[in-house]
Amino acid sequence: MALLRDVETQYRAVRERAGVFNRNNRGKVRATGADCLRFLHGMVTHTVESLAENHGNYAAVTSARGQTLLDVWVHRLENCVWLETEAGLAAKLIETLNRYLIADDVALADESDAWAIFGVQGPEAHEVIGRVVNRVSPDLPEHHTVARTFDGVPIWVTARSFTGEPGCDLRIARAHADLLWQALIAAGGMPIGQQVAEILRVEAGIPRYGAEIDESVTPIESGLYRAVDFDKGCYIGQEVIAKMHFRGRPRRYLTGLLLDNSASGDVTVNGKTVGRVATCVKSLGLNRVIALAIMRRGYHEAGQKVVLSDNSGAEVVALPFVQK
Repeated sequence: MALLRDVETQYRAVRERAGVFNRNNRGKVRATGADCLRFLHGMVTHTVESLAENHGNYAAVTSARGQTLLDVWVHRLENCVWLETEAGLAAKLIETLNRYLIADDVALADESDAWAIFGVQGPEAHEVIGRVVNRVSPDLPEHHTVARTFDGVPIWVTARSFTGEPGCDLRIARAHADLLWQALIAAGGMPIGQQVAEILRVEAGIPRYGAEIDESVTPIESGLYRAVDFDKGCYIGQEVIAKMHFRGRPRRYLTGLLLDNSASGDVTVNGKTVGRVATCVKSLGLNRVIALAIMRRGYHEAGQKVVLSDNSGAEVVALPFVQK
């Protein structure tokens, strides 16, 4: 793997050209069987049964109380449904789904170690990808997949932005990962580290499981409206989530905070705890400290002044921090 440049150089590469992200540690599960589509449709918050081949979406797996157990990227491929989640959570995903498997013809396999994923993000992302695996249209809809080859090896390219910039994820068998990484760098992509990935994510206002998203919140309380199809039929937790949505009264909201200094922990107003800081970074686009927070209803509107755990002040702002 190529050595990383300094943080500012990496950041500018993604904002102005193209950066390459190592996403190999993400959880990867293959679902197969005659009942696969129907079963998964009843297990996640977004539609599955009506997905066309090579189409996908972003969804959540929730408890009967609407709590967010996992978030998952669902892709219908030729002979399977491909499920992707946060690093280390493939086993939890399989265990959760298996609880509801009774007589269904569905098989779930953890393939996290079998595949590599590299993300390419930035205004020139599609140009870099095209130099390696032939042209991929910049108009490919989010979560849609196209099949390509690299050095004679199958590769799947999926449209996805996790930085606020356009881009795609490239999935290839792990044995060929190093060659693909080197080819993407030689084609003009710059290696990007985790620190810059988090800055870009927060600037874009994108929540992450384990930070803003966890089992204490419903999907819509953590900003995952795009992960819920409010017109689909029943799934586990659907009643709670639908009621919260159609009454228009989530208890909490994902918000942005502008801070004077880095901080963590509770957020208060007049001594009352009204939220928590989830992720705090120094924004290179704004040149100041910013944070994603989960705030109680009534304290989530832009302009709200709050106090942090170190007694410093902050202000609630609308997301995203950096508009693209």
